Amino acid sequence: MFSARSLLRRRQNPNEPRVRLEREGRDRIRRITQAMDKVPWTNSAMQILWVSGPVTLLGAWVGYLLGYGRGPSMENYVFFISYALITGLAGIIANFAHHLTRGRKHERAAARVSQVLDTLPELVLITRNLIVGSLEGDARRREAAAMLLRKHDLSPEGVELAALELLDDEESARRISQIDVYRRIGMQSRIRDLVDLYRDHIDPRLNELADVAPEAISLLRDRFAGRAPDLHQGVPRDENFIERVLAAIEQDNELLMTLQDVEEMIILAFELLCGRRIPMLTFEYRGRWHLARALDALEQTRSRYRIQQATGLSRLKALTVYLAEQSGTLVEDAAAGLRAETLTARCRQAMDALAEQIEHLASGVQQGRSDLRQELRDRAEILTNALKLFRSVQENYGQIARSHATLIRHSQRWEAITEQMHDKATHLQVGPGKRGLRIHETHIALTDGEKARVCRHLARYLNDTRADRERSQQHDHGANSSPASGDIEMAKHLAIEIALALEPHIHLSRPEVQRAINATNASYFGHLEPDLSAAAKAALGAAMVNEIHDDLSRSAESLAIALVRHYRVALEPEAIDFLIRQYGARASTLNILSNIDQTAHRNISLLSQRPAGIGTVPRRWYRALIKAKRALN
Repeated sequence: MFSARSLLRRRQNPNEPRVRLEREGRDRIRRITQAMDKVPWTNSAMQILWVSGPVTLLGAWVGYLLGYGRGPSMENYVFFISYALITGLAGIIANFAHHLTRGRKHERAAARVSQVLDTLPELVLITRNLIVGSLEGDARRREAAAMLLRKHDLSPEGVELAALELLDDEESARRISQIDVYRRIGMQSRIRDLVDLYRDHIDPRLNELADVAPEAISLLRDRFAGRAPDLHQGVPRDENFIERVLAAIEQDNELLMTLQDVEEMIILAFELLCGRRIPMLTFEYRGRWHLARALDALEQTRSRYRIQQATGLSRLKALTVYLAEQSGTLVEDAAAGLRAETLTARCRQAMDALAEQIEHLASGVQQGRSDLRQELRDRAEILTNALKLFRSVQENYGQIARSHATLIRHSQRWEAITEQMHDKATHLQVGPGKRGLRIHETHIALTDGEKARVCRHLARYLNDTRADRERSQQHDHGANSSPASGDIEMAKHLAIEIALALEPHIHLSRPEVQRAINATNASYFGHLEPDLSAAAKAALGAAMVNEIHDDLSRSAESLAIALVRHYRVALEPEAIDFLIRQYGARASTLNILSNIDQTAHRNISLLSQRPAGIGTVPRRWYRALIKAKRALN
């Protein structure tokens, strides 16, 4: 397998066609297509000839010899030879006809695989356009700039444009682009000179915008320091995107899902179809049955509690994104990296302003201003939907409290059992043996047969919605306005279909699977262009997937923290050395965990881990909706 850089060098060479790229992609598509039929028809025909010919004659001779004590006569030979020839010929004809009809199935399967691999990258670009188009003003500029800065091969002109969009300062943007020019030729000494020279001018502006757009400013700060996104590290995923998509499916409420979640689901599907193998670390206990049962119960309870916590933040982000997508709600965007308290304050402020607007519009309508009726209806609908999402957040925070109480009970039961153990039954085991607490490393991936089934599912949906997508693209080309609600709805339906297609094969609904996917970065697919063929996209996507270096250090450290803090597992020196050697965990973090006093830690209440609530629903929101209803009626 050749690397993404070699592929890019081939594409940038104008004198050399993309022959190898196309051939590699066609081979991958062919392998996926033929995964359902492992045995070629020629092999099957040879098996039929062998069984109906020599094997049948040999069996007839041995049977006669054992049954009658003599070999078969010439008449018997003629009978068996004729029988073998007729049955063998009939079997070959039937087998050939079967594979002839199957060949058409293979052609259709290959067309489906090509269609999906060709369409998914384009849908990523369309979704990003919808994300930017759903925002307004400075929020739109910041989101577009962040998308530019995520490209690891962004030109100095692109860096300057992104910096100008974020800072609105031509001098600072030009200086940052100059630093990027020196970065491309590895002149770090000159970069340090420029950073020292312009830090006092640029740093205050970056700090001023850090709370407004933390992710975009972090990317720009890296560019100012002479650093660019690494192809091997990939692109950070939007946290808990799988949970939000599954929640939208479960509650039949697409408002619980964001357009960023749609983009993440499309990228995940394309990664898996291109051969991505996502590592997953889990642990289990084998030994005393009551200890194993207590550990399983505690792990399940802790997984549910973590999912509930993630769900609460996801609901809150969905509410913020919904308000950001509506004009005039005081919420410009839901920038990644913001704390729950900040999101809550933004949402409550925006909904308060909405209630005031509705009351003012309702008074105007009641005074005879019929031109305000449509605006009042739109404002009331926005507040109604926001109220539904707000109550969903409230309900989830109540579930967090109940899950937290259950977690405390199972944690106390586990502690009571482990206190009675005087051996190393609860220590992390390293070396041979089956008993004890052990870490298991598995992978989330699709086999070729599963890829074919996923492509069949998605191709059916893409064919059903092709006319709607074409109309949407014509609308985008013909109008200079924000995306229509139908376009956003169609994009979210695609994310749902992807989740439904992947669930039977990789089990997205399992907490450990969601944690593993969220702990890894997504592959970088910025080099995929719409004019590439499906085979070229498949080959280039596979090469980019292979460029990712899976970093299990975060997963190993999180696992070690959970074992020590929640399960009271002692980290022996052998276990620390194993985690460092096998997964690259930081020795400083593990040494701190190994020195924790478990007896003192037991006195720390888990109540400190509970997230703060979002408050009650103010009555003025309901009063505003009642006034709007009376005015419209």
